[in-house]
Amino acid sequence: MNTFLDLLIVVSMVLITVGLLSVALMFLVKNKKVRQVCFYIAVALGLYIGYVGIRINWFGFSGQAAFAALLALIGVGAFVLERVKKDSDKAFLFARITAAAALPLGIMNALFL
Repeated sequence: MNTFLDLLIVVSMVLITVGLLSVALMFLVKNKKVRQVCFYIAVALGLYIGYVGIRINWFGFSGQAAFAALLALIGVGAFVLERVKKDSDKAFLFARITAAAALPLGIMNALFL
């Protein structure tokens, strides 16, 4: 019989697994479309984790909530950069790096700190 703590652990493990898989595939796969899809998944997970970090840390830990909001804004900035500079490979690489950095930091901020 699962308790809510067990379900929380399962959900956090799924988020961590999907996040790490999308970040890894974003850099390892040569196909541009697959890279973009993995980038969008990483940005969406980063935004969701930022939202979760804000909701968890809202009362009492305003510094962590502000850090979660900053990481969510970094994800939005990476998405906007990728959309504005569609043809630039360097801008897409920078957007992937920022999304790849924001996702694990957001997971650590929301779930482990």
